[in-house]
Amino acid sequence: MKTKRPIGRKLKVSFALLGLLASAIAILVLWPSSLPPEPDAETSRLIRNVRIIDTQNGTASAPQSILVRDGMIEAIGVDLDNGGLPVYDAGGAFALPGFWDMHVHTFQLSPQLHLPLWVASGVLNTRDMMDCPEESDSLIACHDDKQAWNDAVSSGRLAAPRIVQVASFYLERPEMTAGEARRLVQRYDARGLNAIKIYNGLRPDAFAAAADEAQARKLKLVGHLPKAVALEEAIAAGQTSFEHAHIFARHCFAGAEDWREGRLDDLPAVALAERIVTEHDAGRCATAMQQMAEARAWFIPTHVTREEDARAADPGFLDDPVLDYLDPLSRWAWNDDRSATRDAFQGKRGSEALQSYFELGLQLTGQAHDRGVPVLVGTDSPLGGFRYHDEMAHLVRAGLSPAEVLKAATIDAARYAGEQDNAGTIEAGKRADFILLAANPLDSIVNTKRIEAVFHSGRLYDRARLDALLAFTRGQAAAPHNWSKLIWGFLWSSVNSEL
Repeated sequence: MKTKRPIGRKLKVSFALLGLLASAIAILVLWPSSLPPEPDAETSRLIRNVRIIDTQNGTASAPQSILVRDGMIEAIGVDLDNGGLPVYDAGGAFALPGFWDMHVHTFQLSPQLHLPLWVASGVLNTRDMMDCPEESDSLIACHDDKQAWNDAVSSGRLAAPRIVQVASFYLERPEMTAGEARRLVQRYDARGLNAIKIYNGLRPDAFAAAADEAQARKLKLVGHLPKAVALEEAIAAGQTSFEHAHIFARHCFAGAEDWREGRLDDLPAVALAERIVTEHDAGRCATAMQQMAEARAWFIPTHVTREEDARAADPGFLDDPVLDYLDPLSRWAWNDDRSATRDAFQGKRGSEALQSYFELGLQLTGQAHDRGVPVLVGTDSPLGGFRYHDEMAHLVRAGLSPAEVLKAATIDAARYAGEQDNAGTIEAGKRADFILLAANPLDSIVNTKRIEAVFHSGRLYDRARLDALLAFTRGQAAAPHNWSKLIWGFLWSSVNSEL
C-alpha cells in the first residue's frame, strides 16, 4: 500500500515550482534587448552607373553618378570625380527615393520586431498613428522613445526609418465630452505631438471641439471618420487625413444616414456589407471627393487591411511565409482578427460580400485619385515592410499608374510632412535617402521588391546587410525573451483593454 505524501510537502513543491517559473519569467523580461545590424558607417561616397527615377515626371535617366557627402546629395552628373571618397558601382540599377509608410504603429519592442523590416523594404520614413495616452507605457512606444530612435537613426546607431509625425492616442469614447476632448488636445500638444487622432466612436460635439482646438494649436487632425459624423462635416472641420478604404464606401450608400444614426446596428455584418455595395451612390461620392480635393485632405486607404478581411478564409494567405516574422503575440492577434472576420462573414455569401467590399474600395480609391484627392501609401500592419509593396500593387489595381503610385510613395508623402525641400526626390541638396532596384519600377510596380541596396542619409545597406536585417527580425520574433517582454508589457499597459 502506497504512503500518501503530506499535504505540506506537496505545497512546498508547488511553491518551489511557481518560484522557479516566476524567476524564469523575470529573467526573460529583464533579458537585454539586441539591436539590429547597423549600416556602413560611411556617409560620403560616389555612386556610379545608376539610373535615377524622377517621381515627379515618371521618367528614368540614362546612367550617371550621385555624389553623397555627409549624408546629403552634393551633385548629380555623368563624369563626377570621387575626390578620394569610396565608390559604389550600381551596375545600371534604378535609384528611387526612399519610401514613406504613412500609417504605422510602433511598440517598445519595434526596434527588434518591426523597424528593421521597413528599412529592409526601402521604407525610410514613417508616420506613427498612435502615441501613448500617458507619458509612458509598457507596451506602446511613446513620444520620447520615438525621439530617441530618431536620434539613433541620425547617428547611424539604429536600423530604422525616421518617424516624421506622431499622432496622439485615439480619441474614441462615445461618452467623451467636448470639454474633455479639448483638454486631451491640449495635453497632447504640450507633450510635443504633431497630430490628433480621431476614432470611430467620438460624438459630433466632442469631434467638433477636438477639431477646433487642434486647428487653434496648428495640429493636424487625422484618423478615422467617426460613425456619427458626416464626411462633409469632417472635411469642413479641417480633418487633414482620412484613413482606410471604409471612408468612401460607408459614406456613399443610400443608407448612410441610417447607419450613422444607429438604425442599422441590428443588421448582420454580411447584409450591411452587401447593402453598402449594392446601394452605392456614385453622385454622392463624386461630391465628397470634390470637397476633399478642394480642401487638400489626404486619403490613406490601407487596402492591405481590407485584403486581410477578404482573404480571412484563404489558406494560402493564412500560411503566408512572411507571418514567420511575427512574434507569437502579434501572430495570435492577427489570427484572432481573421477568426472574428470568418465568424461574422460565414460561408460563400460572406466571402463574396467581403470580396465585393474590397473591390469597391479599390474602385473608389481610383475615382478619388482621378478627381484630385491626394492619395498616400500606408499599411497599418506589423508586417509593414512586406505589406508596403502589396499596398502599392493594390493602388495600381485601383487604377493609378506605377508612376503615380511612386509619386504618392515619395514626394507627395514628403509634401504632406512639409519636408519636400529636403526629401522625397533624388536631387542635389536633399538627404541621401534612396534605394537601388534591379529593374525599372515604372515598367511594373512589382519591381519595387527587387532591392539591391538602400542608402539612408548616405549610409549603405548593401544586399548582405539587408538580408541580415531580415534574419535578425525573424530571429527576434522567435526569441522567448521577446515573447515574455511583450506579454509583460501588454499586461501592464494602461490600454490593454482597448487593444
